[in-house]
Amino acid sequence: MQRVCLWLGLLSLAWPVQGLIWAQAGVSSSDEQSFDVQGVAQMRAGKYFAAQELFEQALRSGFPDDAHRAVVETHLGESLAAQRLHEDAMKAFETALSLDAQNKEAQAGEVRSAVQAALAARAAGDQDGALAKLVQGRKAVPGSVELMLDFGIQAEAMRIYKDADAALNQAHGLEPENLTVLYALARVELDEQKMPQAEAHFREYLKAKPDDASAHYGLGHLLHMELKDEEAKVELEKSIALQPRQTEAYYQLGEIALAMHEDAEAKADYAKVLAEDPHHGGAVTGMGILAFRAKDNAEAEKYLKQAVVDASDYPTAHRYYAMLLDRMGDHAQAEQEMGLAKQLTEEQNRLAHGYEIQTPQ
Repeated sequence: MQRVCLWLGLLSLAWPVQGLIWAQAGVSSSDEQSFDVQGVAQMRAGKYFAAQELFEQALRSGFPDDAHRAVVETHLGESLAAQRLHEDAMKAFETALSLDAQNKEAQAGEVRSAVQAALAARAAGDQDGALAKLVQGRKAVPGSVELMLDFGIQAEAMRIYKDADAALNQAHGLEPENLTVLYALARVELDEQKMPQAEAHFREYLKAKPDDASAHYGLGHLLHMELKDEEAKVELEKSIALQPRQTEAYYQLGEIALAMHEDAEAKADYAKVLAEDPHHGGAVTGMGILAFRAKDNAEAEKYLKQAVVDASDYPTAHRYYAMLLDRMGDHAQAEQEMGLAKQLTEEQNRLAHGYEIQTPQ
């Protein structure tokens, strides 16, 4: 009896919830339990590979019921995760959840491992692989707000806006006070050009975090797209006041001044951008447009020739370069640049609403 109590005490210290499961089952000491206890001890000692082998031995020994097997599968997943074998860990956690869907430790382990597997794939440049791991994790733990958020961010980066929007709206519904989710949702809505929703969510976020320069920039950019330029300037200036060394807020201010034909102000804003980033395609294009307006062909050519290199996928750069070439008498090249501008515009319009995840039929 003393030996059984000692065994239960050790297991309880290492894994409290799992220990209770074994104890409540009233199962006598057996090979699978012994291997599991030894594996837990090895985990506590930081010997994760030795623990993995013991958990695998326990799994080969058989169990009185699925709940006990789920406990050991969870332990195996933890040992694999500790070795950064996140994909293998996910398999173990998913097996545990298939046996006991309410196993909180397996749910938490699956979420952690899915996130880490996605990060590793993204670091290796495999964006599709990163998204796939988050999809896999969400299937196993469909109620995880963390996975909904990470999936939404990854999908947004891949221009899969509809799916990102759905995941982030679901997360926002579950945790309306989660500001990270709220900000991510506002960004996706801006990408989708759902202006009223994005504006409402940016403003809601800024009520809670008024010192976030990025959010003020996002709202300012949105307001400029809505042609609310005076309001946009207020938000962009707040962004700059909070974070003076940046380029994008100054660039948006330059774009607003350019649209309002305040050329001197636009030039000053673009110059601040180029002081930090000499190859900022938008600002280089802006400088070229200002020179084109002023009929300074040499200055316009300098900037616009650079712009079509620095911003090769920016239709406005090619369009103004075409107009300049036509003015300078090079009609053949002007026609070529105008055709490229039209092609890029059509491509951008086609991709404006992003992609959708394709599921096999």
